[in-house]
Amino acid sequence: MGVKNGGRTTFVKISRMRKLILLVLLAVAGVAAWYFFETKPKPNNETPQLNPIAVSKHSDTFNTGVNKALDQYYSLTEGLVNWDTTNINQKADSLEKSLAAIKFDELKKDSGIYQTAVSYGENFNNDLQAIKSSKDIAQKRKAFHSLSQNMYDLLRVVKYDEGKVYLQQCPMAFNDSEPGLWLSRSGNDDDRRNPYLGLHHPKYKGAMLTCGETKDSLNFK
Repeated sequence: MGVKNGGRTTFVKISRMRKLILLVLLAVAGVAAWYFFETKPKPNNETPQLNPIAVSKHSDTFNTGVNKALDQYYSLTEGLVNWDTTNINQKADSLEKSLAAIKFDELKKDSGIYQTAVSYGENFNNDLQAIKSSKDIAQKRKAFHSLSQNMYDLLRVVKYDEGKVYLQQCPMAFNDSEPGLWLSRSGNDDDRRNPYLGLHHPKYKGAMLTCGETKDSLNFK
């Protein structure tokens, strides 16, 4: 009797062990299947959203003219940075011609904008003539301050959209107490090149080259 019971007990234990092993294997298989299906790349049926290409509201001819004038303006700024009166006069003359060559006719569809834009022509001429005729570089900078404000206003009126333009201000441009404005391609502090204090100031030398702050910016894209 003892042998029979012992054999039956062993058989039961083996049977239970097999069931346990089977359950473990099934569990492992289930986890493996879940991992496979969850980590398998899923097809993406969504069409990627493409950003539309920015199209200027102005013609290429108009933008080319404005861009050329801005390049001449930035060159004039560098002349002031370097306290180079000969270069300042040359760049002022080049800028005068570039501004006069801008094709404003396409703005006639909005008579208000067109008339306002054209009216800036006289302001530019007055500012640039003052820059070229003044013997004193301080007076050249006074006229440059006026020119910068007028150019910024023009770009804002016509909604220039070929690039971002920053309006910079030096708080001590005149007599260490009066502010002066200028336009820049960059609004970064490290890129700032102050045309009022520049590189050869009699008091500060080049120590105040980056003096100033960004007051405003235009970005009509």
